[in-house]
Amino acid sequence: SIDFSRLPWLEILSIGLNHFQWLIPQTLSHCHHHQVLFAEKNECYRSIPELLGSLLELKCINLYGNRLTGTIPITFVNLSKLEFLNIGQNHMHRNIPSELGSLTHVTLFSVEMNNLTGTLPESLFNISTLQILSFMTNELTGHLPKDVGRFLPNVQFLAMSDNNFDGPFPPSFYNATSLQTI
Repeated sequence: SIDFSRLPWLEILSIGLNHFQWLIPQTLSHCHHHQVLFAEKNECYRSIPELLGSLLELKCINLYGNRLTGTIPITFVNLSKLEFLNIGQNHMHRNIPSELGSLTHVTLFSVEMNNLTGTLPESLFNISTLQILSFMTNELTGHLPKDVGRFLPNVQFLAMSDNNFDGPFPPSFYNATSLQTI
């Protein structure tokens, strides 16, 4: 495993589109200036470490298309500068933490193609900066929040197919005037 404690000024780690088989190392927490983590389409495995929530300068996390398991770390709520979160096409399970609705700068939030269950947290639909929101191909259930479109003035793409939603389709979608694709 890489000892990132020797790289305290590291700002960008971009190792995507390779075949690296690795656990996200604990020593990454020593990189206090880290802003970008691109490790998409590798063979990262096990769970996303809670320590990522201690990298307070993180703006982008792309872990799409790995073999990650476990739950979405609740420590992500500490990432107040986060703008891009893509943990799609992994093997994540359980629910989407409602606390993630406090990530007020996020423009892309994707948890698609995992094994997530439970209902959608209403708090996600209060992030007015969102432009892309994807939670398709999971095992999510329940009704869509009735105010789903009320606070999403900038959302352009909303992917929610291949889940187990029921109930009425919320008329508040008409308030999401930038929406181009559902």
